[in-house]
This record gives sequence, C-alpha cells and structure tokens, in this order.
Amino acid sequence: MAILGPALLMLSASAGPVPAVSLQFAMQTVEQRIIIRIPTRRTLRPRRRAPSGIVWREREAASCQPVSAIARARFTRPGVVDLLTHDRRLIRARLDSECVALGYYSAFYMVPGDDGQICASRDTIVSRAGNECAISGFHILEPRSGN
Repeated sequence: MAILGPALLMLSASAGPVPAVSLQFAMQTVEQRIIIRIPTRRTLRPRRRAPSGIVWREREAASCQPVSAIARARFTRPGVVDLLTHDRRLIRARLDSECVALGYYSAFYMVPGDDGQICASRDTIVSRAGNECAISGFHILEPRSGN
C-alpha cells in the first residue's frame, strides 16, 4: 500500500498539468412589450354646463386603428369607449362586454400588436385594475346634419 501512493504521484507528474475545464453558462431573454397608457375624461357624472345638442351618427371604421393617433378617451356608457385622435376625429370602440370597471379610473392601457395598431377581435383594453375588455369593432362618430 505504501508503494502505490508514490507510484501514482509519479504517474500524475509525468502526465503534465491537468487542463482546467471552465464551463460558462449564459442565458439571455429578450422580450419587448409596448403598453400605451390612454388618459381619459370621465363623462359618467352629470355636467353642470348645458348639453351641446349634437346628435352623433356612427359609420363603420377600419378594424384596426393606429395607437399613435389616439390622444384621449372618454367613457360615455358601459361597453363603449370613445377615442379622440390627434387630428380631432372621434372613433368609438365597442367592447364585447360592458366593462364597467374601465370607468372608475383616470386611464386605461392598450397593448398594440407588433404593427403598432389596436385591432378589433384581436386586442384588448386593460383597466388599471387589470380587467381586460375585448374590442368588438370601431365606428367613426360624425355629427348628424339637419337634426
């Protein structure tokens, strides 16, 4: 037994240095998600000023709208969000459900697709509490002429 120890020592010395094996692990996750916060104006409370008297007519709009065009939003009734664009157009987003929780906060979130648009039957409006409301369609609001 005593002879075996020095023999192993000589064998390992003659074989040269044992190369150190260094393993490196790296993990990288890249995820990009853009969330747009839309400021709102509440219209659920009665106003003190006189009503405008404008009667609005809805006509079909494209099923996708560019999120960058949206300036503000307002809640007129459950299940509907009116979007005011930077070029002063009024677009109504109809929701799949009433989504009452959207009206309780001063803003909501939209998560656009990779194309920078918010689309009906694809995207949702998310309240600040986390409730999601699916968009069923868009309509352009125009003042009705001639009452």
